[in-house]
Amino acid sequence: MKRYDVPRILFINKLDRMGADPWMAIEAARDRLSLNAAAVQVNIGIENGLEGVVDLVKWKAVYFDGDNGEIIREEEIPADLLEMCREKKLDLLSCLAECGDEKMEEYYLDENIEVPEEELKSTIRKHTLSLDFCPVFLGSAYKNKGVQKMMDGVIDYLPKPTEIANHAYNVDKDGEKTPMIIDHKKPFVGLAFKLEETKFG
Repeated sequence: MKRYDVPRILFINKLDRMGADPWMAIEAARDRLSLNAAAVQVNIGIENGLEGVVDLVKWKAVYFDGDNGEIIREEEIPADLLEMCREKKLDLLSCLAECGDEKMEEYYLDENIEVPEEELKSTIRKHTLSLDFCPVFLGSAYKNKGVQKMMDGVIDYLPKPTEIANHAYNVDKDGEKTPMIIDHKKPFVGLAFKLEETKFG
């Protein structure tokens, strides 16, 4: 993904399973993949007690009710999670400050300043598109908890088709890049691919 300059978000799945630990997974992404990654959510419950997530950008708790998590309900953050949420939001601001964002550094250094939601969202998007940052979402795909917020993250933080410059790599000319122009009158060009990111590339 790095080779092709693909912006990405992470989704840590299966938080309803025994032994789930999203924070260990984030550390592994940082260490093994050298990603500047931070959670934009905190899980409410874990394993069989997974109920929802706290959205650190909106500063709201989001619950997924119903048999298939289809009923989304927003509430205030539970009191017992407030301290952890503040800690994880500071971690998020720290990672954004590492991207050279002075405004986020100011927010990080002064914990009493509220970060406006739209400003935080646009900053995350800017650094995700520049490949300097990777937002991390949490949940359980099987129980449909957190998936909806992850899909919102695709819309909020990943590029629109019109924002992407597409190139073809010419194998006959040592991988020379040729810009692809969308035009139905030109010959068809397709790319079959499988992206996998491991510590080996």
